[in-house]
Amino acid sequence: MTKVHRLLLAAVAGAVVALLLALKLRVDDGARLVEVDAATTRVLAPTILASGTLTYRSAVTLMSEVLGRVDVVTVREGDMVTRGQLLVQLDAGPLRAEITQLESSRRQSELNIRRQEVQLKGQSDKLERYRMLRAAGMVEALRYDELVTNLQLAEVELAVSREALKQTSAVLKQAYDRLAKTEIRSPMAGKVTAVHIKAGETAVPSASSFAGSSLLALGDATELYAEVQVDESDVGRVEVGQSARIVPAAYPDKALTGTVERVALTPRRLDPNGNGGPPTGNARTYAVKVRLAAPTDVTFFPGMSGRAEISTRRTGVAPSLAVAVQAVRRDDSPAGGQPATSVMVVAEGKVVRRVIDAGVADDDYIEVLRGLQQGEQVIVGPPKILRVLREGERVRLQAPAPQTPLPAASGPAGVVERPANGLRPPV
Repeated sequence: MTKVHRLLLAAVAGAVVALLLALKLRVDDGARLVEVDAATTRVLAPTILASGTLTYRSAVTLMSEVLGRVDVVTVREGDMVTRGQLLVQLDAGPLRAEITQLESSRRQSELNIRRQEVQLKGQSDKLERYRMLRAAGMVEALRYDELVTNLQLAEVELAVSREALKQTSAVLKQAYDRLAKTEIRSPMAGKVTAVHIKAGETAVPSASSFAGSSLLALGDATELYAEVQVDESDVGRVEVGQSARIVPAAYPDKALTGTVERVALTPRRLDPNGNGGPPTGNARTYAVKVRLAAPTDVTFFPGMSGRAEISTRRTGVAPSLAVAVQAVRRDDSPAGGQPATSVMVVAEGKVVRRVIDAGVADDDYIEVLRGLQQGEQVIVGPPKILRVLREGERVRLQAPAPQTPLPAASGPAGVVERPANGLRPPV
């Protein structure tokens, strides 16, 4: 490289450095670079955030009605069953022996009734003959009265035997009912969600949480639901038919879509552990049942927790003036009054504070009821500068960095793919 070339390169480098210094001095003249977004009208999609659990439309816990040892458990957790299918077989030996004894007692009672009927007929015929003899004066009155008494006693004994037969038959029927209950059958078609007992253990007929009292748990897997606990401050905006998204804990990148089907009328109280109880405390929630569209590539785990977003957007709502959520500030009142809501706008290169009345909001925008005009340049960032901006400061406009939304993957029906960062994809 010649000396001339080296001089040219040095001159170019010096010019570039001088240009950068000039630009820096020009920018660093006291004006802050800010990002702005024009206040425009748009249709907001406000949502209610809540938590809930996944569940089936109906779930039952099977319990034994008779005491007995478990012989066979024919299903495992996760099996699909049909209505009437045998699930658990209890030991029926003692009940069969009891039934045999009762059947023998019933036959004995029937034979006893037959014997008493024969004796009653004999007593009746004998009394009829004595009545004819008594009318002829051939027998004494004392003997005739004795036969009448014997006939009446025979009738009473026959009635007692017939009642004893009814009692034995009733006890036998109860024994057959208990025998039938040694076969635990499915009351509906669905999925086995839990098996609490195994062969060799003893089934206990009890409504308490004793070992052996609960046998199996079933769920109707044809319809999937989410039971969401909505705070009392938000439940007034929830209506049947609103759309909802549920993000299960096991699938943070997917959202199950559904529709609100039922809103509870009575509140629940949640303790610090999240357990429900009577509404005696201050923290009250209302159960909202959301019917989910059936996913095809997501394994449904009943009882799993998840985040819920219930859209409270109404149909036919006119667009309203709105600004970005991050542009809205809550300013403390110097007089100790109510804090004011405001935004910072750019007018003639300076910051102007505008006090606004805010309305509903969604994840990105908040409605402005008054205090702002359409088209005004509202400062939305950068956050570090926005926090410390004061009215009257000089600013320079900088267009916000373009954000390319991640496209929703073509997932199956009922499942919306979500970006890996957990943010909701564009509506």
